[in-house]
Amino acid sequence: MNLVRGLQLPGVLVCAVCYLIAAVPAQDYLMIAGRSHSQLATVVFVLALIIHWALHRPIVVPHDETLWARLAVVTALVLATGWSAYAWQNGIDEIRRWGLALCVGYLVAVLPQSRRDVVVIVAVLCLAPIAAACFAFVQSLRGIGPAAFAIAGTGFTRANGTIGQPNSFAGYINGAWPLILVVTAWGHRTQARWRWPMTAGLVVCGLVLLLSFSRGGWFGACAGVLAMLVVAGGLWRRMALVVVVIVVLVFAGGWRVIPGPIGARLGTASQVFSAPRIARDEAQQRPDIYAAVERAMQFDAGVSMWKQSPILGIGPGSYTVAYPDVAYNGWWISRGHAHNAYVQIAAEQGVIGLFAYLVLLWVSLRRAYALRLSDPFARALAIGLCGTAVAVAAHECFEYLQVNYLPIHVAAVMGLAGAVPRVCAAEEGI
Repeated sequence: MNLVRGLQLPGVLVCAVCYLIAAVPAQDYLMIAGRSHSQLATVVFVLALIIHWALHRPIVVPHDETLWARLAVVTALVLATGWSAYAWQNGIDEIRRWGLALCVGYLVAVLPQSRRDVVVIVAVLCLAPIAAACFAFVQSLRGIGPAAFAIAGTGFTRANGTIGQPNSFAGYINGAWPLILVVTAWGHRTQARWRWPMTAGLVVCGLVLLLSFSRGGWFGACAGVLAMLVVAGGLWRRMALVVVVIVVLVFAGGWRVIPGPIGARLGTASQVFSAPRIARDEAQQRPDIYAAVERAMQFDAGVSMWKQSPILGIGPGSYTVAYPDVAYNGWWISRGHAHNAYVQIAAEQGVIGLFAYLVLLWVSLRRAYALRLSDPFARALAIGLCGTAVAVAAHECFEYLQVNYLPIHVAAVMGLAGAVPRVCAAEEGI
């Protein structure tokens, strides 16, 4: 009986993790009993953990080299919540959201017991964003969405999928396409039957990332491509210089030769860095820079919050609550985040929280990079994981992506760096 439990329960946990990953793009669509799939998947996930613990009572926590960094992030969240001068309930909710993603990443690293488990997780990590991308592609082509999402000069709208916001949706795709790319490339290398459907899915992901018209998303994608070329080495690494030159030329004025709204959108990218700090009434008279000025003011508000409490921050989830205390020049309405994940984390969790987050990013990236020394599939996976980490990290310079359960997907992707070498080594030793 114990042997049967040992064989079945890891599969149950794998299914629970996969449901949680697949639920990320579902959001509030296809509601069940008035709850989103992410909420229901969280309940299923917690129940699966409780049942597994009750039947097995594990004495030793499975080893994972990123566990200490994950615990450091949770500790920073707890300290910042206890120190917060604002509502501590917001901190509890942030601990729940961050803790869920950290737990998923850890379980993906230590849970798979066979190659089949890894294949199932990878399949969900690829198919869920491809399905979301197909939905967003149709949505954009049919012009579905609020007027604010309309792409000038076309009948299209900015792709936002089920996420509801183009920038956040682009962040979700940036956390997915590098893995889809390397899996597709591996499929072509091995002549797998699914290689062409995966190729089509990859193309759709690229198209919706373009149609999101998210400048931060585009920047993150370029950074991800650059990282993948560097990790690939050889001739590919030399091509990284070409990517850098192209990006520099585009932002130096080359955007003018790009036709249509894409060129115009790229032309406004510099406004993110050069927006004047002017009053809202004045900005309303200049619609060409209004959005950039608003982003700059939200960014400045985050910096001001950090200055109020630089060590432990104002409290997780307290950005909007604290915003009126630092707003000025008529910009009284908070957009919920500072348009920069690192500024927001520093504002809400202080330098301790920011340092813990950066350490986790570094440890995860280092482990993924180390995979390049393994077998060919692990090497391909290393390229994809490094691309994912860098693409999301670069995108977070312009957007706060720790929302809408999005970190769960990225955490699961990066967790593969722990699962694949362990499973491969175990099967080779049989």
